[in-house]
Amino acid sequence: MSFREGLERIAEKVDDLLGVAIVDSEGILVQEVKADPSFDLISLVAEYSAFVKAADKASVSMELGPSYEIMVTTDKMAIMIKKINDGYFLLLAAESDQYIGKGRFFMKREAAAFVEDL
Repeated sequence: MSFREGLERIAEKVDDLLGVAIVDSEGILVQEVKADPSFDLISLVAEYSAFVKAADKASVSMELGPSYEIMVTTDKMAIMIKKINDGYFLLLAAESDQYIGKGRFFMKREAAAFVEDL
């Protein structure tokens, strides 16, 4: 299975998807699938990779352990982040949080498959 195929499986299931990507811990986009070619997924990934690091640092400092999932909803979109392993995570951006549960389910399933290849 390729990374693109896995991301496309997620994208097919989320009706209001803007984009979904595999990202490394430094914020480098490994693979992406976008519903809208003009959507700036690279900038979103760059900004939220720092957020993932900060969330991990806060969780560990509070002795809660590392974070595995992060969800952010704003006026314009919903963002779901799912760790694949310590070095990589999935980021899904959708127009609303209406289908984010569905996206979360498929991200979890594909993340398990990606673990073997990362």
